[in-house]
Amino acid sequence: MAKEGRRSCPIILRISFAFCKYYLIKVTNVRNKILIVATVPETFTSILKGQPNYLNIQNNVEIVTSPDAKSRSIDEGVKVHYVPMVRGINPLKDIVSVLKMVFLLSRERPLAVHSYTPKAGLVTMLAAWICRVPVRIHTFTGLIFPTQKGFKKSLLIWIDRLICACATRVVPEGEGVKKDLVQYKITRRPLSVIGHGNIAGVDVSFFEPGSLSLAESSSKLKSSLNITSGDVVYCFVGRLNKDKGLKELALAFSALPAHAHLIIVGDMDDSAPIDGASMNFFQSHPRVHLLGFQQDIRTALLSSDILVLPSYREGFPNVVLQGGAMGLPCIVTDISGCNEIIEPGFNGWLVPPQDHQGLTDAMLESLSSPPDLLSRMGRNARQRVVSRFNRKDHLLRMANFYKEELNV
Repeated sequence: MAKEGRRSCPIILRISFAFCKYYLIKVTNVRNKILIVATVPETFTSILKGQPNYLNIQNNVEIVTSPDAKSRSIDEGVKVHYVPMVRGINPLKDIVSVLKMVFLLSRERPLAVHSYTPKAGLVTMLAAWICRVPVRIHTFTGLIFPTQKGFKKSLLIWIDRLICACATRVVPEGEGVKKDLVQYKITRRPLSVIGHGNIAGVDVSFFEPGSLSLAESSSKLKSSLNITSGDVVYCFVGRLNKDKGLKELALAFSALPAHAHLIIVGDMDDSAPIDGASMNFFQSHPRVHLLGFQQDIRTALLSSDILVLPSYREGFPNVVLQGGAMGLPCIVTDISGCNEIIEPGFNGWLVPPQDHQGLTDAMLESLSSPPDLLSRMGRNARQRVVSRFNRKDHLLRMANFYKEELNV
């Protein structure tokens, strides 16, 4: 009997060790759970595509976003939770969103939450503070209040201060956003930009101007739009939102000669649509080509000579990075994010925001620029994106960022 007891002892120890090992792994996975939150699924199917999947290698990453039947399904290989969140100011719906987020966090018990975009920041940070989630990170991808006035501006400032008060870490997407957060006294927390800015970086092998298949699709597109070899093509990519400077773009393009074309990629933004006169101009002008939303914008970019983005505000515009990666010089407004990518005379032009004459002058100057100058600026644009905003480098920085924040 004694021998049998001694023989059974190692078996019991092995079983106990295996159970403890399984339990520790399970507990570790729960401890390292990170919920990444954005207001709409489009953020994960476009801008942040691939990032949750990559970060899930080191941590237990899950996604939270709004249900949206119009969006493509999120294919990240991680669990997705849905909490309704609406853009814009809507107190009743926002309270419902916070309560549902509280319920989700209470059930999932993550070690960390990380929110992007304004509404997701308000809902997530407030709910995470209520639930006492240990690590609460919010990234400001763009500030709305600097372009607002009166009561709405004061309210938006108060909301951003509330977000920061509930967060344990505040990350500005770029130096311009950081400057505004400090100037308007939104938070006293230490602020530091990750890398050179931007929340995702660019897949420079995907946005590659030398692709033969893209060259063929570009040739077909230009032919269908009656764009000839002697034409100069401008391209705008983004939501058709009044803050994107489309009113100024319409006025500026109307002053350009007959060999100028404009390709517009993007859907109407119902929350803040552009004015009717500008939309009528774009719809009726024979050399303005409205392509609507395009899942893959590379063909439109390759069919163009110059990217133009006359926004009133940005956080850190991905389309300028994507255009640069495709070898396009860019005409952008001198605002946060844009002026952190574009250097006048090197890879594009900077113009004052809400200044249609300044935009007109820059477009006319680019129109008359020698082809070799535009080519050189395009090469400079790609080189800058590759050296500063390569997605592979950004993913490594994000992995290290979480490692430091979670202290793992």
